[in-house]
Parts: sequence; structure tokens; C-alpha cells
Amino acid sequence: CPDEINGEKGGLAYSMAEYWGECFPMGGIGGAPFVGKTGFGAFSHHVPKDGHIIIMFGPHISISESGELGKSLRLGQDQESTACGAVI
Repeated sequence: CPDEINGEKGGLAYSMAEYWGECFPMGGIGGAPFVGKTGFGAFSHHVPKDGHIIIMFGPHISISESGELGKSLRLGQDQESTACGAVI
């Protein structure tokens, strides 16, 4: 899902962008890319000449402090909320 927690500092996507550079998010429900043929065309125009592409696929499943799958305590909130409820 295109969720704001996907790009938080310390997460996998953030760490990959720190190492390799920019990120072009294509996520959809359950982690499946939802951009289609047009989106992949737009994405490919962001790749440097002789550059490389890494496509990371999968749902973001948050794990709460207590170990509950699919729950996340978001910045500025008092209670945990669902993270990728489509998969849970």
C-alpha cells in the first residue's frame, strides 16, 4: 500500500534510497505494483543512461512494539493503527 510509513527513516526503502539514490514508488494494495505499462514507461525514463533498476516487491507489514502483526504506532497518534490491512 502507498503508506507514509514505507519511507520512514531506518526502514528498508529509506535505507535503499540512502545507498542507491532516488526511489520511484509503484506500490499498490498488498504490495503489487499498480502503475501498469504507462507507469513502468515513466519509471524507466528516470533511470540514468547505462543505469540499473531494482524493483522491490512485497507488502509492508508493520510489527507493533508488543509484536502484533499489522499494527503501527504512527507519529503524532496515541493508538496503533493498521499497516497493510489488505494483507492481514
